[in-house]
Amino acid sequence: MVKEIRSVFECKRDNLKLKPIPVCSYQKSIDDEIKESNLTREEALELLEQMYMIRELEDMLVQIKAGLYKPLQKFSYTGPTHLSIGQEATAAGPISAIGINDYITSSHRGHGDAIAKGYNMIKSMDDDNLLKFLESREEYIEAIGENYHSSDSREVLEEKALMLHTYRMIAELFGKAHGYCRGVGGGMHIADFELGHLGANAIVGGHVPIAVGAAMSVRYKKQDSLVLCLAGDGAFSNGVVLESLNIAAMAQFKNGLMSRKFGVPIIFGIVNNQYAMSGQSAGEITGVDFLAARAAGFDNDLMHAEVVDGMDVLASRDAVKRAKEIIKKGKGPVLIEFMTYRYKGHSLSDPLTYRDRDELAQWRDRDAIATFEEKLKEAKFPKDQGGKITPEDIKALNKKVYDRNAAMARYAADVDFPEDSSMLTHLFSLKTEDGVPKEFSNSKPLSPIPKYKRDDNGQINARFAIREAIIEEMARDSRVVTFGEDIADYGGAFGVTNDLLKTFGRDRVFNISISEAGMVGAAVGMAMTGLKPIVEIMYNDFIMQALDQIGNQAAKWSYMSGGQISVPMVLRTTIGGGKGYAGQHSQSLEALVTHIPGLKVVAPASPYDFKGLLKSAIRDDNPVIFFEHQLIYNSLGVVPEEEYMIPLGKASVVREGTDITIVCWSYMVEQSLNAAKILEEDGISAEVIDIRTLVPLDIDTIADSVKKTNQVVVTAQEVAQSGFMSEIITQIQEVAFDWLDGPIQRLGAPNGIPPSAQNLEKLFLPDAEKLVRVIKEKY
Repeated sequence: MVKEIRSVFECKRDNLKLKPIPVCSYQKSIDDEIKESNLTREEALELLEQMYMIRELEDMLVQIKAGLYKPLQKFSYTGPTHLSIGQEATAAGPISAIGINDYITSSHRGHGDAIAKGYNMIKSMDDDNLLKFLESREEYIEAIGENYHSSDSREVLEEKALMLHTYRMIAELFGKAHGYCRGVGGGMHIADFELGHLGANAIVGGHVPIAVGAAMSVRYKKQDSLVLCLAGDGAFSNGVVLESLNIAAMAQFKNGLMSRKFGVPIIFGIVNNQYAMSGQSAGEITGVDFLAARAAGFDNDLMHAEVVDGMDVLASRDAVKRAKEIIKKGKGPVLIEFMTYRYKGHSLSDPLTYRDRDELAQWRDRDAIATFEEKLKEAKFPKDQGGKITPEDIKALNKKVYDRNAAMARYAADVDFPEDSSMLTHLFSLKTEDGVPKEFSNSKPLSPIPKYKRDDNGQINARFAIREAIIEEMARDSRVVTFGEDIADYGGAFGVTNDLLKTFGRDRVFNISISEAGMVGAAVGMAMTGLKPIVEIMYNDFIMQALDQIGNQAAKWSYMSGGQISVPMVLRTTIGGGKGYAGQHSQSLEALVTHIPGLKVVAPASPYDFKGLLKSAIRDDNPVIFFEHQLIYNSLGVVPEEEYMIPLGKASVVREGTDITIVCWSYMVEQSLNAAKILEEDGISAEVIDIRTLVPLDIDTIADSVKKTNQVVVTAQEVAQSGFMSEIITQIQEVAFDWLDGPIQRLGAPNGIPPSAQNLEKLFLPDAEKLVRVIKEKY
């Protein structure tokens, strides 16, 4: 498909030669780090403080659950308890090694990652930004009974900021309004997008493609940033994670197909705590001793993979510092496996019956905090840095962290829960586009924008109308990129994306592997980090491969983040039968996604609507699923050449009538209009309403018609069983029942699988003839 690269194979006897993967190559002492100026006394204490903060927060949860936490003895905690006690070094070390402009993503066991990210951001801020940080959080400062002055010392201001960070962490765990996600995300989804934390994720591995998309966004915008993606060992047997590793390693990023040779700037961190819930990664549920070996399947450089002692905070820190240098040279991605251990079970309800006590004892003997404390006591820091760290220094730091955590926990326990009225506040982003930011408004096509000739009546087909919409939006806004299976040189399975590659180049129009979940997740990550991706899945039958990323990620992050972030992306896919493609290429699965709150769903029926609605979808600040019926692509319609848009959520009365209302969408609009013509010959006046947008549904336009005709039939190509037709019928009865003269009827496909045989498919699909029959029989 890519003419620049010839696919040839000469059959010669040989062996594949794989590079070795280093294991525990870091062998430095703490004094080596000091001598090499890699570690100051202050940095060492900061690493220890982070690990103390992580363990103290999680020990607090253990004690609260047991009723033993003295500062909150009567507090009842409701929420998950997926603890990372024992793993503190894999958060503090790696995150301390990245920069203020870098991102992280994390797992459901991500309290430590969130603490470390916030801590290091605070420590990295200059004085002006630290003051701005505090000024923007006056509400929380007041809530914890504190104040500050611009004349305060750096040390005092940092401590206030760390108090806020701890307070908001605990408030989120407690489900309180002052939490990072306003209490709606909770511990498994904690995020602070302002500080570069793109969210913890309760779906194992669900955040990994999001991290890849964020890194692709960084690469596209040529930012001096990277993404650190921390995920557990269990995740690296998950399909979407393996898809994500492949996407990040795609050769086109580094081999010159795109405008610059630069690998995706992401570090995959496997936090191998030895257990995927209760399944033991080595020896039971995988076939490898080290998961770093996974890299061999995706990248000729093995993603520069290595295995690191995750119980050593300095080793973990060193590995990420070195990885960062690889990323800066454009040689990413990088994969690091941190060998660590969690002392507690999957959650506090886990009885640990699958663990050996001697195993636990051996890991505890290497406890990350205890061993680092001992190293610090022996370390020879220069006198100008403060000299030796004493046991008293360590005790004082530990007490400081405990006291801070206890005080913030009391405030978090006392603060209000979110208002009842806010329950659905952030389901959709309400932001509207005020124009393209200046830095993205100067989109420079590589060749002249193509113009598509209309016929004498001003008509083009739907395929061209869709293409025009994409081209116009890409020319208007360089944040708009599009990718999917075969959309570049090939032009898409249905020819919709022809001309896009030559017009905008492979940086903005590129193929991706057959990885539906991975590509949708990547689009989510791009959208979270400032792009407006359009991702194409060839057939809607394939979206079942991607439902987690559609339903648990794209749809939920605006809400789960408490409105911190929006996900402006469009997923284009095709629906419908009529071509003999049978059960896995012919379905109409709109109802799969209309059942998921947080998504907008569009299914146009005419070239005019395709263009106007797609432009609105691209500019919308929410995830939009855009269904295109394959049989409409060649349909002609008048499409103005001048700019126009059609608002989402507004139905169209495409034919007026007085006797019956036909509610429909997509291909059934044409069939309904044909049916209306036949009915007219028998003296039945049918009004046809094309809903155009399924979510949000314009029930008002439908109800107005029902109040006029008093009779309704709803029709679509979807199977009748549990479909969106039922939702429309329910809403009509809720708002217009008193105007109905009889039961509402529906016509969909039978509750079966689309057949391939021509005669059976014709029987299976609803059409104008069947619709006329239903109306005449029932009314």
